[in-house]
Amino acid sequence: IGTALDIFAEESCPMSDDGQMVKVTANSERVKGVLEDLFTNRLAVNTTLPMVARGLCKYGNEYMFLNLSATDGVLGWTQLPSKEMERYDHGMNCPYPSMSNTNLATVDVNQSDRTRFVWNRSATSTYIPYQNWQIAHFRLLYNSEFLPYGVSTLHKARRAFRLLSMMEDAMLMYRLERSVERRVFNIDVGNINEEDVPSYMEQIADSFKRTPVIDPLTGQIDTRKSWMQASEDFFIPRRPGDNTSKIETLPAGQNLTAMDDIKYMQAKIFTALRVPKAFLNFEDEKGDGKNLSLLDVRFTRTVNRIQQSLLMELNKIAIIHLMLLGLKDELTQFKLSMNNPSSQAEMLEIENLAKKVTTAKDAVSDPGGGIPLTSMTWAWKHIMKFSNKEIERMLEDMRLEAALAIELSKT
Repeated sequence: IGTALDIFAEESCPMSDDGQMVKVTANSERVKGVLEDLFTNRLAVNTTLPMVARGLCKYGNEYMFLNLSATDGVLGWTQLPSKEMERYDHGMNCPYPSMSNTNLATVDVNQSDRTRFVWNRSATSTYIPYQNWQIAHFRLLYNSEFLPYGVSTLHKARRAFRLLSMMEDAMLMYRLERSVERRVFNIDVGNINEEDVPSYMEQIADSFKRTPVIDPLTGQIDTRKSWMQASEDFFIPRRPGDNTSKIETLPAGQNLTAMDDIKYMQAKIFTALRVPKAFLNFEDEKGDGKNLSLLDVRFTRTVNRIQQSLLMELNKIAIIHLMLLGLKDELTQFKLSMNNPSSQAEMLEIENLAKKVTTAKDAVSDPGGGIPLTSMTWAWKHIMKFSNKEIERMLEDMRLEAALAIELSKT
């Protein structure tokens, strides 16, 4: 499970070739430079964002306190304990996570149009209120039952993990107990009275299983257990007329290699984690990696949802930073993105685009008679799925490119 969390964090925060984890696209070079400085230098996302992503996947919620300046914007951030944070949406106290009742009058959250956060420090029984713009609340919105909080990626694996832990402990104890060969000692007791047989058998067992050791300090004899012998041997008395004394060996457990129940519970955990077994080295690649490629695409969709949760709060931090710097007109003139964790998804998109282009070429080609099957506009709309504005813009670009080609040919 810990390895799965590491994989989630690594795949959610891949580094691009130019060393950027969060890409900024803006119309203004000034805004782009300000936001790149925010994420690279002030927040150090290349180092801290993978840790935020891991905590987000583990708890479903990650709270970062923003160090703000009225003139310099966001100066940095620090992590707050997820288990002690409470969120108040529209003045409503949310019962998850389970906390002691907070004094609403103290934290001033009874405002219907605002969101507040409270640090419920259970160790000191103190409540620290925060405004919405002071906290970046990263959350995984998978299950509406936990709103307004997120839910951990490990939530569905909790019961299976507890069962697997108990089954592994039971399996270990069974193997330790049944993996030892035991022996049956058949002892001839002759004509000894019935009352003396137990003491006689105990004396014989001690001679086999205990070793006398002399204490050098006291000189007393200490009969200690010999660990070289199995502790579960059987001593059976025999009367005259039976076979002579002999020693038989009982075989150890025969089903020590049975692992079907353990593998079944492991499969349930893998299903809940949504991490392919091949990524955790529990399964080898099959079919020249093609099956793994398909699993990679499915896993990429899960990672993309985690990236969207990260970008949602990073976008909020960027807006706060621009607002404090006085760039109010540029609050919506930028876009944040993260790198695609898998090349397989891009390859599938390229293959789909290539198929569409080939189909469009066949649709506008002349099968004979001088009339094509469809018009170019119909192929753009129905095969390439272009809108009217995109078609209009494309025709303008084609006109400019044709004029540029003629100009280049003359020079």
